[in-house]
Amino acid sequence: MEEKTTPARRVAKRSAFLSSKKFLSSVFQAIPDLISIVDREFRIVFSNWKGERDPIAPGPGKRSGYCYEVYYPGRAEQCEPCHLREVFRTGMPLITEKFIPRTGFVEIHSFPLFDEEGNVVMAGEYLRDINERRLAEDALREKNQMLESIINSSPLAIIVLNAELMVTLWNPEAEKMFGWTREETVGKPYPIVSEDRRDELMANVRELHEGGSKRFMETERMHKDGTLIDVSLSTAPVLNSEGMTIGYMAMFADIRERKRAQEALRESEANYRTIFDAANDATFVFDPENGAMLDVNLKMCEMYGYTREQVLRLNVGALSGGVPPYTYDDVLRKIWKTRYDKSHMFEWLAKDSSGRLFWIEVNMKGAVIGGEYRVLAVCRDIGERKAAEEENRKMQERLRQMDKMAAIGTLASGIAHEINNPNNFILSNAQFISDIWPDINRILTCYAEENGEFFLGKLRFSEAGAFIPKMLEGLVDGSHRINGIVTGLKDFARQEKTRMDQSVDINRVIEAALTMLQNQIQKHTDTFQCILTENLPLVKGSFQQLEQVIVNLTMNALQSLKHRESGVFISTSCARSIGQNIITVRDEGEGMTDEVRQAIFDPFFTTRLDSGGTGLGLSICFSIVKEHGGIIECESEPGKGSTFLVRLPVQRHGKGGRRSS
Repeated sequence: MEEKTTPARRVAKRSAFLSSKKFLSSVFQAIPDLISIVDREFRIVFSNWKGERDPIAPGPGKRSGYCYEVYYPGRAEQCEPCHLREVFRTGMPLITEKFIPRTGFVEIHSFPLFDEEGNVVMAGEYLRDINERRLAEDALREKNQMLESIINSSPLAIIVLNAELMVTLWNPEAEKMFGWTREETVGKPYPIVSEDRRDELMANVRELHEGGSKRFMETERMHKDGTLIDVSLSTAPVLNSEGMTIGYMAMFADIRERKRAQEALRESEANYRTIFDAANDATFVFDPENGAMLDVNLKMCEMYGYTREQVLRLNVGALSGGVPPYTYDDVLRKIWKTRYDKSHMFEWLAKDSSGRLFWIEVNMKGAVIGGEYRVLAVCRDIGERKAAEEENRKMQERLRQMDKMAAIGTLASGIAHEINNPNNFILSNAQFISDIWPDINRILTCYAEENGEFFLGKLRFSEAGAFIPKMLEGLVDGSHRINGIVTGLKDFARQEKTRMDQSVDINRVIEAALTMLQNQIQKHTDTFQCILTENLPLVKGSFQQLEQVIVNLTMNALQSLKHRESGVFISTSCARSIGQNIITVRDEGEGMTDEVRQAIFDPFFTTRLDSGGTGLGLSICFSIVKEHGGIIECESEPGKGSTFLVRLPVQRHGKGGRRSS
């Protein structure tokens, strides 16, 4: 229990403590964190304000008074709950997290300060910005939720065992397939292996434990009611961060229907075995000579909305889109192409009984049925895939815009106050001086006529009178040019419909990108070189998308540099023998391992997650270059930097055309 002290004694102790302020100041100033001392009235009596350039620290005008006033401007009472009150009450250190509206989440370490008699007279605290940690935790939580959602919605039964073969995961499909619920299995022995399959299980476990990556087999597993189920089984080891096996994952597909179908096929005639080889897809049998439909399966009737008898009275043109290249004559050419046992796959625009058009994927191949050569067409509805591809294309557009905005955000943070505000100040002042210069000039001219020649600075007035208007005009023009650069950045960030039919000069693309990157280049390196080969052939595509590729590659190169002495080098060339323009971006940064290099074009893969990297830049570059018919390559070695090569096909000209440069 805290010893009671009189107010006078408390004031004396406080004064004695503050008398050592100079000593405390020297100690605190050596500590890199933001540390404050608070008395029992919750007034900040001392702080090193190390966070002066950190958003945690308050502004210089708000560094005294009650702690809740300093960190929560406008607040008139203590926080609830108050961590300092708890320290004063218990005399024990306390670690807590709080949300400060102005800065976000902070971690606060608070601790008591005792006098000689063991009474808590003050409390200390230091604050740490944990916004990035909270974002990382949220991202990890989101990924775990996504993984859990994928597992729970999987059409396959997924089971995970630990090293002792106790169940640690049992997804809903496993409940449906085997009859046991999650509550009945998790934390308990593996229940679905019958006694006669126990040796098979242990052999599988041994192989996985000894380094096997994965296994696939068809086997039997037991339902809760004791019946055996035919399943296809895929197994893989579960590894820890050190690569050690700590468990096993098994994925099951119920193949009872497939087994029954296989048995039925073995008992059926040869032609039906062939026709229903892909029973889940629509199947046609054609006469290769005239293209007549000889037979169809049930799936085809379901897909097109006809009965078998109705279909066989039609020609295949009635089931096609009806516009070139999806007409009766076009499909006959496809059938004739298969007469010599040449299988091929293609996409086709089909039409059902209601007149609805839909896309199918056709695998057409020849087969001998009943001693006669026939053409089989196995068709799969790909309408959902087509829709997904279109959605993916739109997503790529959005991702490019997101990455563009991220690049603009990086640039804008460096130029917003460094260019706009001072430039507007220069422009307004220059225009004002230009407006008043005629009056000033008239007065000075009168003065010169009365008193003779004089100097303005080191210029004679007679010379200055001619130079100053030009100098003011140059200031105004320069300010307008700076505004033009800022406007260009804004245009770069504005989303537009992609045009791929422009004739693009890649040298101009690079020059435009580097104009926007000047601030970042000066920030990261003293060695930057750009060598552009003259008279390069044009390429066909989008100026803005290629500009985005250069911005991303250059920013990556700059951010990889460890020292300002390291350099970035950009060049262009043309391999006319193969019709390619080549853009080379080389840096003297930290380089990459082969493992990292092989993953850099994967979406959301990044080595700079802690510094805000999204992992989208290079994947979008890859997509853009691919859309332009080109390729992007990377060569890298740890400690020796990286080199990116962008190869773009030159624009082709018709006969007699002239290639512009």
